[in-house]
Amino acid sequence: MSNRILLTLDGSAMDAAAFNEAKRVAAGGAEMHLLHVVPSRAVPVGTPLMGMVDTAPARPVAVGGTGADAHVTGGFPSSAPGNAATEDEPRIYDQAVRYLEDFRRRLPGVPGQDLVRTGAPADAILEVALMFNIDLIVMSTHARTGMARWFLGSVSDAVLRRSQLPVLLVRKGIRVRSERLRRILVPLTGAAESRAILSVVKPLALRVRAEILLMEVVDPIHPGPGLEKVGRDITASGASWRSLTVTGDPAEEILRHARSCNADLIAMSAPGRRGSNLFDRSVPETVLARIDRPILLQNPVIHAKRSH
Repeated sequence: MSNRILLTLDGSAMDAAAFNEAKRVAAGGAEMHLLHVVPSRAVPVGTPLMGMVDTAPARPVAVGGTGADAHVTGGFPSSAPGNAATEDEPRIYDQAVRYLEDFRRRLPGVPGQDLVRTGAPADAILEVALMFNIDLIVMSTHARTGMARWFLGSVSDAVLRRSQLPVLLVRKGIRVRSERLRRILVPLTGAAESRAILSVVKPLALRVRAEILLMEVVDPIHPGPGLEKVGRDITASGASWRSLTVTGDPAEEILRHARSCNADLIAMSAPGRRGSNLFDRSVPETVLARIDRPILLQNPVIHAKRSH
């Protein structure tokens, strides 16, 4: 399910793109909660904040004024050791609440809460996701092209690695092609774990009335089981789908068919363990660095083996 969405807004110029994508995936009746993390040192909203850390203890400090409930948790900067109180501190927190209110006003009829927290960004995101029983996290990533390793050290990577929740990543340069999601490209391998992403994609596609495009990347030496059973399961869910089978470099095939098939979203399992037959770590990295549309990633659930 993806009926409870958490949109993290870091105060950067990429927030608008992340908001637009979250709005599309929330169509059809989903809740959308908005989260902003305030750092321990006072800086204006508009400065990217998600990479900053605050160890101040959590406590309620403010309430916003839109139709949605708004909460601020975490101490003011002065509550952290070594920080002196200033007249600007309440203004910073009020400014954060107003920042979320500006986005909330663009969501008429969409239920949800506006949340401001202090703390390490990834910790705050995961705590809120657990607290509100979130199904899907939407966030921007500052992925770059070339040799940049977007998986290393970023807040989005920390959230993805530590959570079993699906994470929709939006990077700089993406373009929203329509007001609603029309087509979701789902690359699959022969591994059962690669199909786990469909538990997220099927209800999402059904709710927003999008078509699912299954793309099986086949290893000519070790072909997979095919897509017949997967297709039957999607049909039984009520969603529409079609499929194609490709060979070649997985990242290049995903990029090529995302464009040629005019996909609005790419959804796939996150990089797996060695030998798991999931996509190599370089595949989503390459796709995210070069694609001009969002990508939805989820860690496969690893079940412990039963002992006899």
